[in-house]
Amino acid sequence: MTDSMTRESDNGTKLMLGFIVRRCAREIGHPPTPEEFAAWANSREENGRRYSLFGRAISPSTAKIILRHPGRLVTARLESIVKGTR
Repeated sequence: MTDSMTRESDNGTKLMLGFIVRRCAREIGHPPTPEEFAAWANSREENGRRYSLFGRAISPSTAKIILRHPGRLVTARLESIVKGTR
């Protein structure tokens, strides 16, 4: 899956932050606050296993920065975002 919102790299798939934020907004029903986005990204679950979407927990202050830079590419766990796993 390589398009304008994703890009393959040596370290895995990179996604635009805006795609991830929109996924969060869809799940919670409104554009997220930094606190909501951090909680959503830090509490992902797949097959009974919990994990942080960005590979480590993010703080609300980090989430605030993320929300201001939707065009930035980041490495994230693509499977749960695309499948819509909650």
